[in-house]
Amino acid sequence: MGPCGGDGGGGRDMDMRGVGRVVRVAVRHGAAVDAMSVLYERSGREEWTDLWGGPGGTLSEISLQPGEHLTSVAGHYGRLDGELVVRSLTFVSNVHAYGPFGEERGVAFELPAAARGGKILGFHARSGRRLDALGTYVVVNNAG
Repeated sequence: MGPCGGDGGGGRDMDMRGVGRVVRVAVRHGAAVDAMSVLYERSGREEWTDLWGGPGGTLSEISLQPGEHLTSVAGHYGRLDGELVVRSLTFVSNVHAYGPFGEERGVAFELPAAARGGKILGFHARSGRRLDALGTYVVVNNAG
């Protein structure tokens, strides 16, 4: 789903082959979301994405427990220093909501995991100095 945000920066993507779950998300934030990186499990091993964005802001991390998965990402995008960027992110799991990270200013957006039983397994984005846009990869469990 998505991406939501601006069209600046370069495209960022995860290789989704064999990805089983998101384990941890690191977010750098201040007046906007400066950057993010994702630790995911692929075929039983953990791997980090590159840092999508720049080194500014405060670092926050969320760690998902076994059995916990992301069900939605919400946020805002708007102008900062003349650029259209992601201003805030909130990650929602089947257990907790984490955030908001950044400032909740601008246009609100939500990237739900489509349906009951849906899970966010990964992300795609655009980034340069900051996180310009964010989208999700979801899997839907239709059993039940």
